[in-house]
Amino acid sequence: MAKYELKIAESAEEIKQYEEVRRAVFVNEQGIFNGDDSDDYDTIAVPIIAVETESGRVAGVVRCYPIENGDWVGGRLAVLPEFRGRLGALLVRKAMEEVQGRGCRTFYAHIQEQNVKFFERLGWSLTGRSSVFCNVVHYDMKVVFEHRE
Repeated sequence: MAKYELKIAESAEEIKQYEEVRRAVFVNEQGIFNGDDSDDYDTIAVPIIAVETESGRVAGVVRCYPIENGDWVGGRLAVLPEFRGRLGALLVRKAMEEVQGRGCRTFYAHIQEQNVKFFERLGWSLTGRSSVFCNVVHYDMKVVFEHRE
């Protein structure tokens, strides 16, 4: 079974591989974006990567960024096809841990329809809003963290 290191991408090589995984999934595989999936949120986002320890290859990614009132948004969860399985859950949990450690109270995400059940199993709930983004149905979901004073 493969082993992974989950961490924030910091080096130029890690950022390069982070962007390549996103492009491979959202541009090349799913065709959601044309050429590039980057946006203005990338300038403030925390890029999280899962590195396969044996090869040093970035196998999956997710980003999270702050919005108002201490809330955060997660997105661009992508895992290369040959690494799919448990890695998505590890990335979501790492993102949840990361934002909670930064004081997040509510963590939001815009989830593709086929991934709603996956997120529900990880403790997320639907907000009741759905929309079509780049011709794909998405649902708004959230997880609320309890903070002890």
